[in-house]
Amino acid sequence: MYLIPNFVFNSIYEITPAFFSQHGLRGMLVDLDGTMASSRAPLPPAEVRPWLDALQASGVRVLVLSNNKESRVRRFCAPLGVPFLHRAAKPLGRGFRRGAKALGLPIHQIAVVGDQIYTDTFGGNLAGAVTCFVRSINRNDFWISVRHQLEKPFIYWGKQKGGMP
Repeated sequence: MYLIPNFVFNSIYEITPAFFSQHGLRGMLVDLDGTMASSRAPLPPAEVRPWLDALQASGVRVLVLSNNKESRVRRFCAPLGVPFLHRAAKPLGRGFRRGAKALGLPIHQIAVVGDQIYTDTFGGNLAGAVTCFVRSINRNDFWISVRHQLEKPFIYWGKQKGGMP
């Protein structure tokens, strides 16, 4: 089922270079809001930089794939020096295909990392990527909590199929 992630993590920081190596992955399309930072944080938290540096040093190609507007994504990504695609229209396939093309990799060698089952996981699975669900940083937000209740069965099934590395 397209709504079930391949892997479930508590945060992006559990996704290591070893994970990419073990699963034959060479690239990552990572969501921004709720995944890398709170949707209210204009700039990346300090711990994002060393995490990205470790992935890139191991050869993982990284691109931020966001449905947000260009000004938001550009401001966040500029200090990190990572490429991005804004208004990606997730879960539609176009954004995932453009991301894979920008990374220069086939989609099956890419991990899609995000905090939303209905956009990141669904779209990533439809595109043929390996999907990694992470708990939302914004989980105390009322609407995120409501959405999470609807996502719980799919997260559970993702964990059950061996998706907790």
